This record gives sequence, C-alpha cells and structure tokens, in this order.
Amino acid sequence: MWGLLESAHMQKKSGARFNAYNNLFSIQKNDDETLVDLAVRIEHAMGNIKDLWSKDFTLEKLDGELQCMVLIRALSEEYSHFSTLLLLLDSLDKERII
Repeated sequence: MWGLLESAHMQKKSGARFNAYNNLFSIQKNDDETLVDLAVRIEHAMGNIKDLWSKDFTLEKLDGELQCMVLIRALSEEYSHFSTLLLLLDSLDKERII
C-alpha cells in the first residue's frame, strides 16, 4: 500500500528533483531563526531530495542533473516557457537541453 501511495504522490522525475534542489539552494536564514533551526530546515530539504532519487540514482546522474539545473537557471525570463517545458521531460539530459 505504501508503495502505491508513493508512486501516486511522489513522482521521481527530474523536474521534481530540480524544484527540490532549487528549494534547497534558495534557503536563507531568517532573522528570528536559530542556526539549529536553519540546519533542521536544510536537513529536511535534503531529505525531500533523497526521497525523489530512484534506486539507481548515482553521483554521475547527480552531476548531470546539476549541470542541467545551472543551464536552465541561467536562462533569462524570456525563456520561462522553454524552461517549464524542459522540466516536464522525464529526465534532464545536457545534450538534450542544448
């Protein structure tokens, strides 16, 4: 039952991982937040990313996805529709994006 719920509600696609990485890299310490609370938020964000990894996810795949993320994030606002389209792909592949 848990496997069915996970497959229905947690799609382990590169676009979801992109958004999770984006959330992780966007974390900023709030003025009223302790360093411990900040560290907990970061750990939670990293846990969300790990939950989106497939069983065969490797460091090589991570390297490729991070390069794709930089390519997509480097695009200006005029490419927002193109960026959105790229995130709908089943996988982020540098050659495919280029």
